[in-house]
Amino acid sequence: MNIITVKRMVKRTPSQACRTCRSFRDLTRNYFASEKSWEFVIEALLFAIIVAISAWPIIAAAGALSEFLQRAPA
Repeated sequence: MNIITVKRMVKRTPSQACRTCRSFRDLTRNYFASEKSWEFVIEALLFAIIVAISAWPIIAAAGALSEFLQRAPA
């Protein structure tokens, strides 16, 4: 099996590299500027509720195991 490797040389001037960085920064800045803070708060609250619901059975199981180990004969 033969492997063919192709190397492509891309030459950029410094102004093109800066323009690319600036456009990416502008894109992210515009995205986060349009993101509403109350949407983040709602999502954070929903996440906290899901975590609390998920942690409750684990805490209950740990308490039951602790009670079982205290009552078990040594």
